[in-house]
Amino acid sequence: MDADHEDIRPAIDYFSKHKLQRHAFAVKNNFLCGLTFSSWLRLVWEHAHRIDWWPYAPRVLFLGALAALNSLLALPDRILYGRRVAGARVNPAPVFVLGHPRTGTTHVHNLLSLDARLGWADTLSAGFPSAFLSLGGALRRLAAPLLDSTRPMDAMALSFDTPAEDELAVCALSAGASPYMPLVFMRDQEVFRDLYALRGLLEGGESSPVHTARVRLLLRLFPDARFIYLHRDPYAVFASAAHMAESYYPFTALQRLEPADVARFVLDQFELLHETYQADRALIPPGRLVELGFAELDADPVAAMRRVYRELGWPDFERALEPQLRAYAASLAGFKKNDHQRRERLRKGGGECS
Repeated sequence: MDADHEDIRPAIDYFSKHKLQRHAFAVKNNFLCGLTFSSWLRLVWEHAHRIDWWPYAPRVLFLGALAALNSLLALPDRILYGRRVAGARVNPAPVFVLGHPRTGTTHVHNLLSLDARLGWADTLSAGFPSAFLSLGGALRRLAAPLLDSTRPMDAMALSFDTPAEDELAVCALSAGASPYMPLVFMRDQEVFRDLYALRGLLEGGESSPVHTARVRLLLRLFPDARFIYLHRDPYAVFASAAHMAESYYPFTALQRLEPADVARFVLDQFELLHETYQADRALIPPGRLVELGFAELDADPVAAMRRVYRELGWPDFERALEPQLRAYAASLAGFKKNDHQRRERLRKGGGECS
């Protein structure tokens, strides 16, 4: 083993037991499906030397063909809505849900979306940001084969109507200028590290999910922003992130996934998000931040969200959200979370966790 990997040997040994080399010919659940042809050409031009053409050439060809179709589908949006989009006013006080991807951020996003007063990006608009305005339902039907009904990593419901991270749209519109790209080029993850904080794009911008590394920058752009930060037992986060690596990363990769590269990515991402948030959290004015533990959210989501609304000064929780929350919680009564109980073995140095 390379000396550079000695410090993460237990994590590498753990990932060596997982099935990372699979789904090479799958075309579903790929966040690159929304790129237009010009963006796809730019991405391939910049990263062709990183692609493992075997076994991923069929995926590259499929994404290229889909990108060409996306460019045609984007024409109505450009013609009908181009000026309106360019002149749109952005909410000066957005709320950002922060935390490592496996700390409950999606759960909180789903809960907030039940409040009709709040706006949010759904999976269609985030995944296909160049064509969703004009085509709407037609695009949902056309793209339906590209999306499973549940997320591969945790079996949570997934559709084009469910909330999604805005970073999906950023990735599609920027030809892959996103910290999501290590999921495509895991071996070259360091190339994309600065994109967490968008260093160099704005002076002073430091290091959500990836928005967790952008608190300083987000406050410059949105001084009145609110933040909800999710945290969880680090061993449970690692276990869940490892399960996600096995169940989801193979759908997006254009490089072979090696245990050492995946282990380094999971550990480095956790460190970067945690340390940058801790360094910048003091910049958030009082009354603008709520820190929420996964255990608290899991035990009683209604009480947890009531506290969020109270501490952020949002009114009418009992009328605007509580009834919808209770109905949503009841709908999840039979949902079985991933089993990560063996994390104690990892905590004790056994190197095994699921």
